[in-house]
Amino acid sequence: MAVWLAGALLAGACAAPAPVRLGFAGELTGNQSDLGIEGRDGALLAVADLNAAGGVAGRPLELIVRDDLGTPEGAAAADRALIAEGVVAILGHMTSSQTLAGLAVTEPAGVVMFSPTTSTPALSGRDDLFFRVITPTPDLASALSRYAADVAGLRRVAIVLDLDNAGYTLPFAEAFSADLQTRGGQVVRRLEISSAENPDFAAVARELQAAEPDGVLLVLSAVDAALFAQQARLAGWAVPLVAAPWAQTETLLRTGGGAVEGMVLSAPYDLVREAPALRDFQSRYTERFGRAPGFAAALAYESVHVLAAALQRTGGAAAGLAEALSQGDRVTVLGGELALDTHGDVVRPVPLVVVQAGAFRSLEALTPTTPGSP
Repeated sequence: MAVWLAGALLAGACAAPAPVRLGFAGELTGNQSDLGIEGRDGALLAVADLNAAGGVAGRPLELIVRDDLGTPEGAAAADRALIAEGVVAILGHMTSSQTLAGLAVTEPAGVVMFSPTTSTPALSGRDDLFFRVITPTPDLASALSRYAADVAGLRRVAIVLDLDNAGYTLPFAEAFSADLQTRGGQVVRRLEISSAENPDFAAVARELQAAEPDGVLLVLSAVDAALFAQQARLAGWAVPLVAAPWAQTETLLRTGGGAVEGMVLSAPYDLVREAPALRDFQSRYTERFGRAPGFAAALAYESVHVLAAALQRTGGAAAGLAEALSQGDRVTVLGGELALDTHGDVVRPVPLVVVQAGAFRSLEALTPTTPGSP
């Protein structure tokens, strides 16, 4: 008996510590899965890097992944499944509509939700369990409006937006429109589509062209922005195109080809700045996943590091995590520093990018302002 007890105690002492379980929820299947896949892979790389450095509070991190199917119902189901798995926080969702649906599950359960890419202003300045590392929508929209009106001279702008992600697309269109008006411009036509209904983008382009705009704002996913651009160019319409950050993935370049050349987008992350840590991340991500990382991958990588720093304070426990995230501690990741405010928001410069020679190229970074600011 004594020998057995000693052996059991020794085995218990040598057992590996229980992992700290993080959840990830994003759209991983379907036409608009590029953000979800990038976010998942950026998170996986961050978890691997942190574990190689010793984990959190002496415990390894484990990422539990669920597909939210790109629907509010799927988001709620994914979050319930992750909570049942015992995660300390959920990384996600990648689009605003799914995040808003998921919060109806996570908030009552007392679980932190940390989104890399949800920028809806509906979640700004709230005392809740939601945190993010992306600039809120109004700043992203007003930066693009300033470019459109003051640099490109686009005074008559048409807009097409996807109502299936209304939590993001409507605030973006409204902030862009409000800022454009302060600069002497106007929205001459606005079309609202449902990507789930496979819209006829040739017909959409014809309807917008009839309004004779100087430019078109696309508040669409990458695949839909690419399809619109193709149909407009096939019809011989060479109107300048600007787009919301949602479209800034490799899918836009791969699907759009020459039709998206010259498109300008506001970007939530500066992927072309010169920082050795960022270059190393891009190289290792490309080697592991076979493609270059976009903004969603970089923001997800950052999100895991911010969560890990807060979990270090709590010993890897969910209790006290929201308070730790609200401390305002600066975290250095990918060669830059960031900190969250007391409401879980972050302020960043807003870079602009242009599609040139099949790649995203940087324009001058702009400091965020609220819509209507000069």
